[in-house]
Amino acid sequence: MSPCAGRSSSHDAWNFADVWETVAEWRADEPAQTLGTAHSTWRDFEARADGVAAGLLAAGLGRQAKVAQYLYNHPEYLESVFGVLKAGMVPVNTNFRYTESELVYLWDNADAEVVIFQGAFAERVAALRPQLPGVRQWWWVDDGVQHCPSWAIPTPR
Repeated sequence: MSPCAGRSSSHDAWNFADVWETVAEWRADEPAQTLGTAHSTWRDFEARADGVAAGLLAAGLGRQAKVAQYLYNHPEYLESVFGVLKAGMVPVNTNFRYTESELVYLWDNADAEVVIFQGAFAERVAALRPQLPGVRQWWWVDDGVQHCPSWAIPTPR
């Protein structure tokens, strides 16, 4: 059976979250992501994305809200993108090499309402916060480098 069986033929009736959910259903216990010697299954990948999606919805964000990912190329990046898509929101990719002025420009012009950031970037993000009043929440990803700042929310896992 086709993974899209029973869906509307309209191009806006599905997104990558639908594709990844289908793969997670079919391949639940197979590896989805690998970083070094750490592996996560499709079941783990989907569960973590569900946590992100639920957290975004609980924060009161609406359909098409913009959520910036300021993360290294680690599993948390794809988990957050998956969660954002599951919630019907828009991921805003952020290169970790951007300068402070580039970050402010990007997040302000994207109308980002949430920024999910790697713990290693906590000091830089703290310095930018006053320039970004439109960002409603700052989500911290534990990378073992820095403790979660008092103004940030640990990313749901």
